[in-house]
Amino acid sequence: MQERQKIHVALPRRPAIRSALESAIQAAIDLELGNYDLTDDISEAAVVVTDNETLDNEIGQVPSSVRFLQLTGCGSGAPNITDDNLTVANASTLLVENPADWAIDQWQDIERRFTRPRREKLSTAGIIGFGNLGHELGKRLNQLGATIWVNDIRTPRQMSFQEVGGRRSSLDMLLSRSDVVFVAVHHGPTSDPLLSSRELRLLNVGATIINMSGEKVVDQGAIDELNSQQQRQIDYRRMPSDLSRASASRRPQSTTGWILNNLGHWGLGHQPRSIVEQVSHPSAGDPAFWASRMAPKQTPG
Repeated sequence: MQERQKIHVALPRRPAIRSALESAIQAAIDLELGNYDLTDDISEAAVVVTDNETLDNEIGQVPSSVRFLQLTGCGSGAPNITDDNLTVANASTLLVENPADWAIDQWQDIERRFTRPRREKLSTAGIIGFGNLGHELGKRLNQLGATIWVNDIRTPRQMSFQEVGGRRSSLDMLLSRSDVVFVAVHHGPTSDPLLSSRELRLLNVGATIINMSGEKVVDQGAIDELNSQQQRQIDYRRMPSDLSRASASRRPQSTTGWILNNLGHWGLGHQPRSIVEQVSHPSAGDPAFWASRMAPKQTPG
């Protein structure tokens, strides 16, 4: 019989998901099928299910007793995690559609406004970060006929590149040859910011940055300075912070089923889906970092 673990569910902003999860876990306990006991005390929990808002504003640092953190959105929980042995998973594979839809809407809006000599079309997209969101975005851009350059810290499976028709690029080269740059990486120590003044100066005049990673990943002050000096005319667009959160709220049954499935996988010693790897993106001019971290990646996510 599997060892029973204590689970703490902290979803004050997701009452439907919280209620469904707690009911399912309690029903399994009553039938002696569950490996978890619910607890209101996070300090004794081995598993915590929460969202990034609660993690940031109410939980803070994750207690050392927690071995598995399941987030209900697409965030990473990185500011609150210091233990490398803590398994973190989010629901990005489930919830990428809304952010990807928003990003494609931006691409199409830019395309409608795009002008070049001889009526050339907007054609080249750069995707920084090739996790679940970057992969989904690449598939959609491929369907629109875009030329796609991809930059990621890890080496994705060849099949995932074939699915999007993308080609791998260094960060410097991607920035210098893309009409639109999509930023889809986790915020971390080496991406704070990832795109600073040095990187932004590599962009073509009039290029667009679509930031899907949070405000700290792109130095907006540097963008404002370059634009005020009329050096780049960068069109900067940032995804609304509540977009992926709203997706989870609109799909409580799917999100609940996803979380329960992940709890089952983790309880049996298997890898949950949408594992968050706490490796942030390297700076563009850091070849030593690239050489040390280019381990083959096994899944598109």
